Formats: sequence, C-alpha cells, structure tokens
Amino acid sequence: MGYSKVSFLTISEATGIARTALYRYFKTKREIFDEAILEVTSEIAKELATVSRKNLSVPRRMEQSCFIVMEAIHLKKEFFLAIFDFVFSMVRTGEDMRSRIEVFTGGFRVVLRNLITEGIAKGELKETVDPEIAAEALFALMESFALRVLLGVENDVHAARGRFKTMISALAK
Repeated sequence: MGYSKVSFLTISEATGIARTALYRYFKTKREIFDEAILEVTSEIAKELATVSRKNLSVPRRMEQSCFIVMEAIHLKKEFFLAIFDFVFSMVRTGEDMRSRIEVFTGGFRVVLRNLITEGIAKGELKETVDPEIAAEALFALMESFALRVLLGVENDVHAARGRFKTMISALAK
C-alpha cells in the first residue's frame, strides 16, 4: 500500500483499534510509524543486549548479534518494507532522516563497536582493527542485506550468514 496511502482509517482497520483511540494517542500517522519502528527496534536491542552479555567469544557474540538483526529483517519483511517506504517518502518531501535513522539503528552500531573494542582488549580480535570503522562496515553489510531482502534478491539467509562470518573472521586473530 505504501506510507502515502495509509490513513488513520486503514491503521484502525488493520489494528482493530478505534480511530478515535488512535487520535487520542497520536496526532499524525508519522507518530504511529515512529512508535511502531521504535517498538520493533527496541525488541531487537533487548535481544542484542542479552547476546552481548553471554559467556561466549567476542566473534561468536558478534555473529549472533548480526544473525538476530538478519532474522528480524527476514521474518518481518513487510514491516521493514513499510519502514523503507516511510523513510523514502519523508526524503522525497525534503526531510533529513539521518538523525531519525540514527535513533532507530544507533543501538546496533554501539553493540558492535563495544564488542569489537572488547575483542581487541581480550586479544580475540586484531589490535589493528579500528572499532568504529569495523562496526560501520558490519552495519553497512547489514544495510545491504536488508535492501537485498526487501528487493527480493536475498532469499538464502544461510549464504548471507556466511558473509557475516567471513567478515568477522577477518577481524579475528
């Protein structure tokens, strides 16, 4: 359907929540989308926090963190398609979405950066690795995966997992 064609009525019908109740909590459909995105990304962030505390090697925790995000994108493809449509519709109106995207995705970058920093300190990752650059590279690979899934050209999650494992292995000692 696309963000531009969604109305309070269609949201009301899809959720079973009365339109008047939606208006009570949200002034615009954009607020509804922001809240829905925050809800999903918060769930993912909780899972990432749990993995980051596990008693596993840093490379293994990095893999598991990436796999959690991949699984969410794969399982909630329609939701992420709606997010992409939302973001692109805002960009088309001239809105700078960088800070909003950072709010929703920054937690994943932080988890990766912290794990990489820990891995270097523990001697599990190469000391020449720059945590910021490595975290951004892994995040860029995740963005690529997301776009490929949403475009329908990434159907083999196992192959994608292999790419992440290879990249993480390149950082390890």
